[in-house]
Amino acid sequence: MAEIRNYTMNFGPQHPAAHGVLRLVLELDGEVIQRADPHIGLLHRGTEKLAENRTYLQSVPYMDRLDYVSMMSNEHAYVMAIEKMLGIDVPIRAQYIRVMFDEVTRVLNHLLWIGAHALDVGAMTVFLYAFREREDLFDVY
Repeated sequence: MAEIRNYTMNFGPQHPAAHGVLRLVLELDGEVIQRADPHIGLLHRGTEKLAENRTYLQSVPYMDRLDYVSMMSNEHAYVMAIEKMLGIDVPIRAQYIRVMFDEVTRVLNHLLWIGAHALDVGAMTVFLYAFREREDLFDVY
């Protein structure tokens, strides 16, 4: 009788079904994934090293490159950390404005997700509609 064994397969880091940079080493039993070993760090950009020779304000633009989808949320988190470290009190109006931009970014993320997912399952029209709405929402920025 033949010995049944699992297969090991690399998924990514560049794969049509992987949006972004991801590498998984998968152990498969037929079509069932038995084990997944994620390899992280493929999106490392050396942000910490770049920020060493810059002021806090000069480092803000690097933060939106950490995640190309959630740019405002990353900048918001960075600025909040700097403000907390320096003991800066932010006016309530500015806090509300920041949260509103974070929510706009979240809606943009959802539109990107639904468009990419629709494209993956073959619905090109939904992809185009989602990206049309994203472009209109980018005018808020």
